[in-house]
Amino acid sequence: MKLIYRWWIFIITLFEYSSVQTLNFSVSMYGAKPDDNIDDTNAIQSTINLAMQYGPNNAVVFGSGTYTISSPLVIRDAINLTITGQGMDKTLLVGTMPTNILVIYTSQQILLTSLAFDVIPFSFTGGYVVNITDTYLDLQVQPPHQADVGRQVPHIYRFDPVLMRPAIGPKAYQKKQMPPPNINTTLVSSNILRVPLASPSEFVIGDAIVVRYVFRPHAIDIQHATDLTVRSIAIYGSWCMGFFASHARRVNIIDYHVLRKDQRWLSSSADCIHFADAREYINIFDSQCIGMSDDGLNVHATYFPISRIINSTTIMIQTNVSADQLDFDAGTHLEFSSSAEPFTGYATATIASMTEISYDTRIFTFTDAINASVGDSVCVADTPVLTVRNLTIANNRGRGVLLETRNIHITQSVFNGISGSAVYFQPSQSWREGPTARNVTLDYNLYINCNEGIDQYSGMILFLADPVQLVPIVSDIRITSSTFIMGAYSNGLLQIGNGANVSLSGNYIVTNNSVPLVTLCNSRNITASNNTLVNQGSKIDPYYIYLTTSPCNVSLSSLIDIPPSAFNSSFGPPVSRQ
Repeated sequence: MKLIYRWWIFIITLFEYSSVQTLNFSVSMYGAKPDDNIDDTNAIQSTINLAMQYGPNNAVVFGSGTYTISSPLVIRDAINLTITGQGMDKTLLVGTMPTNILVIYTSQQILLTSLAFDVIPFSFTGGYVVNITDTYLDLQVQPPHQADVGRQVPHIYRFDPVLMRPAIGPKAYQKKQMPPPNINTTLVSSNILRVPLASPSEFVIGDAIVVRYVFRPHAIDIQHATDLTVRSIAIYGSWCMGFFASHARRVNIIDYHVLRKDQRWLSSSADCIHFADAREYINIFDSQCIGMSDDGLNVHATYFPISRIINSTTIMIQTNVSADQLDFDAGTHLEFSSSAEPFTGYATATIASMTEISYDTRIFTFTDAINASVGDSVCVADTPVLTVRNLTIANNRGRGVLLETRNIHITQSVFNGISGSAVYFQPSQSWREGPTARNVTLDYNLYINCNEGIDQYSGMILFLADPVQLVPIVSDIRITSSTFIMGAYSNGLLQIGNGANVSLSGNYIVTNNSVPLVTLCNSRNITASNNTLVNQGSKIDPYYIYLTTSPCNVSLSSLIDIPPSAFNSSFGPPVSRQ
């Protein structure tokens, strides 16, 4: 009997071991061959489908070389699936059409690792203006960029090919346009591209410019994923964002790099990393975002308008207000705000049930009564904990990080050569993005030559609601133990509009002009202490000022504590140049 029992235990153990053992599915076994310039999409998709059919805990394996992708590779309803190559420098997926390269839907425990992504043709071109009129400009395309014929041009901006960043100072200029759909780029002569202009521009002959074409698909597109890990991934080009995730829970991004390749002037055509309505936590460690044509990191939820009040516990919400889609289920907490003060939450409620009425309308019942009105907005209150460590963002057109979430810690990171503000707190009704940031620590970071170009404001760190409210809304922000090296056009350290409980302490600040360090509006309880200021130009006096433009409420000035003594410490830089 003991022998039978032991044998039975052995069988159970063997079965359990076999049930969790990873099965590797090589894409080469199903017809995907690298480096032959033949479309590998169907073969790779077949491999993914087979790996998922065999159940959880399997891996799709790419060999070394370049794989050609013409339509999205789709992972749907997968559990514990690994997609792996041989390394960022060995395995490359190249998209040949303006579509997503990899899409992951409603999946759990996904590991994406040891791969690189690129797009050919590029989503942009670059070169020098050799002729210009009110209706077009002629561009001498600079290799490795291409003279792309038949492309729509919604966006053009000046570039600095010496600094390898968008132009700064008086040369900072961009043109956004909606050209007629039948007016596209044409070829004037060899390597001279004619770019249509919808109206006259400020460009002149000799300008180095970037021309962007596409703002749609992303290299990696995630929808409704839980326990996602992105590790050792490089992106050299994308038609829109490098990484986009909507409704993701528990995300780790480690050793992720968006980089310019082969002397190109851009990497991704839009954001490096973008999260819409993430939950629980986001960790971003040991990563780079270099040379994007938009922002480094954006984390936000979405504001949705209330379209009908049925009773005190039941309301109808409209969902077709943005590219994001409403994803509220039972147990989700929503924050309510009024149309008069769209970023000031007046109530939080818990969803009890949801009924779908149409593709863009749902009815929600709440556990408690709510005194809401038609036109008010709701936003998910269950924001993720965001932890960023050792992230470098550099030389991009746009901002460094847009923080429209709560419970944030950004540390040991570098912001270098960013056209706009390095850190931007911006709840926005125009973009329907929020909520307002709270409980933020920015420490041991290095800020170099930021806020010198396009979209420049009065601070390397910026608080700016859209629209502006006359009360503080962004609160509990600690900026400490960091080094700020301001460029010739940086134009201030902090611009705080709608801020409360903001402290600036233990920082090392280098400037070469007399511009006040802090600009204030609609804010209270702003303090500074124990900072070192190295002024390589004329003396700063005063250290802070109020905006004079409307709307601005300066009646909160009694709670501003930024004396000159707050900048007379003598310690060295907490973070040194790298």
